[in-house]
Amino acid sequence: MSDWMGSNDEGVRLAAAGDLVGARAALESAVAAAPPHDRPRVLVNLAHVVDLSGDPQQAADLRTRAWQDVEAALVDADPPRQVVLRDTRVALLMTAGRLAEAEADATDLVDLAARHAPEYLENLYTNLALLAEAAGDDERAETYRVLADNPGRQPLGPRWRRFVELNAEGAVLLASGDRAAARSAFEAAHREVVDLAGPDDVEAVVCLAGVTGNLAGVADDPRDAERWSTEAVEAARTALAAVGDAYGSATVLVNALVSRAASRHAQTRLPEALADLTEAVDLVTGADGGEWFEATIRTARARVLTTGGWFAEAADEARAAVDLAHAVAPELAASVHLTLAEITSATGDLAGAADHLDLAREFSAATGDVPGQATALLSSARLAYLASDPDRADALYGEAEALVADDPRRLAACLHGRAAVAVLRGRPAEALALADRALPLLDAPLEALALHQVRGSAFEAAQDFAAAESCYAEATRVCEAAGLWHVALGMAWWRADALVRRAATATGDERRRLGHRALDLALPAALASEAVRHRFPHGPLRERWVALASAPAIRSALLAIRAVQDVTLAAEYVDHLAGAVSLHAEGVAHLDRTELVGLPEPPPAEDHLPYAAAGLATGADPAFPVTGFEPPPRVRADPAVPNALDAWIDVAERRYGFPVRSGRAVASW
Repeated sequence: MSDWMGSNDEGVRLAAAGDLVGARAALESAVAAAPPHDRPRVLVNLAHVVDLSGDPQQAADLRTRAWQDVEAALVDADPPRQVVLRDTRVALLMTAGRLAEAEADATDLVDLAARHAPEYLENLYTNLALLAEAAGDDERAETYRVLADNPGRQPLGPRWRRFVELNAEGAVLLASGDRAAARSAFEAAHREVVDLAGPDDVEAVVCLAGVTGNLAGVADDPRDAERWSTEAVEAARTALAAVGDAYGSATVLVNALVSRAASRHAQTRLPEALADLTEAVDLVTGADGGEWFEATIRTARARVLTTGGWFAEAADEARAAVDLAHAVAPELAASVHLTLAEITSATGDLAGAADHLDLAREFSAATGDVPGQATALLSSARLAYLASDPDRADALYGEAEALVADDPRRLAACLHGRAAVAVLRGRPAEALALADRALPLLDAPLEALALHQVRGSAFEAAQDFAAAESCYAEATRVCEAAGLWHVALGMAWWRADALVRRAATATGDERRRLGHRALDLALPAALASEAVRHRFPHGPLRERWVALASAPAIRSALLAIRAVQDVTLAAEYVDHLAGAVSLHAEGVAHLDRTELVGLPEPPPAEDHLPYAAAGLATGADPAFPVTGFEPPPRVRADPAVPNALDAWIDVAERRYGFPVRSGRAVASW
């Protein structure tokens, strides 16, 4: 660094620290030593310090001298020097109040700076933001601030200026809540890339990665979001392979992976979503400033793991995320506590869920996160419903609805919740009207199946059993299409209970038909749900599964057996149950069967599980192969002679895709 430049920087530092005398001495030394083309900016700094020292006339004289030096030096300045000199002239025009001239000069200078002195772009955009703000154009000011804050590690060439402006404009519009206008800006930026791209054009690939990632963020359909995110991932990888992280493509890649994981999560393509998030967290862990990204990604992983039923991993991931959020990203704390509430609620710890929801509401309110507040209210309302407190549930749903009038997804959740409360109050017509309003607003499988379940309950309460069964069948279809076998288990005994109730009101062949249909649903589901307990560690989590899934499924199976009056099957099933653990979980509060929507099994672990076949409804999951001990043996009066229950065990294993009992048999009591 030259002596004059060191003195200039020291003067600026001292002025910022309040030492005006020291700053003035340093800057006067810099003025004396600076070459003619650099002297004007030192004079501007000195004028500022002199003005602060209480001598406005001398400050004005120094600015006049700076102006004269700029004009003289511009006569034979090369392009990089022109950028330096004209940037100083913009500052002088702003100080003199000649704002329109300053804005015109700065706007014209951007192209020259991009070509010959990109390090000045940040300062130019900052001044343009100030000028736009002074003119009352807050939207344009914010666009310039985005451009100033994101200059990139290596600025793009001048031919991309329009692309950069359009992309920044889209970011500002999105931040303001105008998704449609943001999408238009991003689409225009994308066209700009396509039109300008040449062969082996690294900068075009860099631009493509950024704008396709932004298009994914404003896509309405998860499949469109996935398509754009995939383009962003591929482009970012290409840029990184070509020039490393010269343009900041590593951050683009992380964001694109997280975006694609979110779209795959929405489509319940959970292994693919987890693969993207695993890659993303590997990229940011240990990186400079990567803690914020890590907290975000681990929160997303916890949500995906919760949906897929890997509760032990989900809890670990969420705890890691909450520690990071409290340390480096308090604005994320509400989201992590919402995820922890979902995990604890789904595994039967309703008191723990309420605590996490209270924390989520507090953090959301503190950070002004209205969607976060609404989500916490919705979850709290659901807990009130499960506690059979319809008044509190209604009040909370009403409070949430007031916050989410413009958010279709959360509005649908409010309507769905209020419909469930209406069923609880014995108002099926009101419930159906609310559910019908919610149905067109849904776009995720879990939300759709829960709403079909509520509609089925409403039709059943209205004695329209055919319509109820149709709703339950649709909910089951959604479960199976999404691979949510654990939810399909719950739907099976839910439907079986409804059929048993109908059978009780029928006679003759109709009664037998309904009873056998109920048995076909209930008994395989009960056998499968009882077998799943082996996947849980010994302790409270297993007990919650027993209380939440196995116990009601077994009760439903026994009711269905009674409905068909099959004494032999009843005896064989009781023998089978006698070889299982107790179905009474001490200390576990009453849990509503709708909780099954969020309660699958955790990932198996060899050190404590009798077996570890973790299959989905469509078959075994190769990510979790069978290890350790085999399932318990079958129970028969004569071990050598298969009985009626054997056939039902075979049905359960085919239907749900994992072993219920081994091929061995032991004698019953």
